[in-house]
Amino acid sequence: MKTLWMGMVLAIGLSGCGTVQTVSDESKAVDDLAKWQTNCHSITRAYSGVAYQYCNLNGPQRTGAHWAPFPILVDMAASGIADTVILPYTGYQQYMRGNVPIRRLQY
Repeated sequence: MKTLWMGMVLAIGLSGCGTVQTVSDESKAVDDLAKWQTNCHSITRAYSGVAYQYCNLNGPQRTGAHWAPFPILVDMAASGIADTVILPYTGYQQYMRGNVPIRRLQY
């Protein structure tokens, strides 16, 4: 039973993780950054979770669930660990495909 609870807490915690967002659906992640008007023009595939959270902070202040500096910094630290674990995969993707450009959306 304890393992089930730990798994559920881990799954909920990782659902907002920048690494999970950028590796599983990079187009949605960069569209979110464009919507949030970040000052970044691209993010790297290697350590993409850390880059995603940095770009999340590197823009105009906004309100809502995705803007609070402390949780973003905590997630940036967790993303750094997750990015290190999957570095062989993302490093290869970085070498083959390069950075992910942030497309500016027209609203």
